[in-house]
Amino acid sequence: MAFVSPVGYQPVYNPAVPFRQPVFGNLRPGMSVYIQGMVPHHSKTFSVNLSCGQFNGSDIAFHFNPRFDGKRVVFNTFQGGSWGGEEKKKDGFPFNKGGYFEMVIFANPGGYQVNVNGSPFYHFNHRIPLERVDNVHVDGEVNIQSLSVVGGGGGGVGGPAYPPGGVSIRG
Repeated sequence: MAFVSPVGYQPVYNPAVPFRQPVFGNLRPGMSVYIQGMVPHHSKTFSVNLSCGQFNGSDIAFHFNPRFDGKRVVFNTFQGGSWGGEEKKKDGFPFNKGGYFEMVIFANPGGYQVNVNGSPFYHFNHRIPLERVDNVHVDGEVNIQSLSVVGGGGGGVGGPAYPPGGVSIRG
């Protein structure tokens, strides 16, 4: 009998950007989006969106947008065809051109907690219900080495939800 890890716990490696992947079963409290990447020397901006649909124009529950001109990160939502009020963080800009990074977006009942390179970076309160999020979308000038959605009892990037602990395959 062989052990196969749950599909939702398998990272996607080196996807081409722009990259869009469904979150099967939708995002729930206790789940996290884990990204390892590298910022090219020529980068001006990139974004990570937790969206409520797979098409351009879909609502975006969480927009994370580092901008290298001015070294700031912009957070926002996009709902009903309009952007909400921007939240900006300028102090402690955690990204460097030519540098590697690790980012975790924790989905909590009250909002998203973003940690970068192992340190808490920002908390963004929910404006759109967490359970509507069904896609992760990465765009802009960034190289993604791995991306995975984990936790919350299964599901995630790459396939349907399986029971926690994996699936046994007899052979």
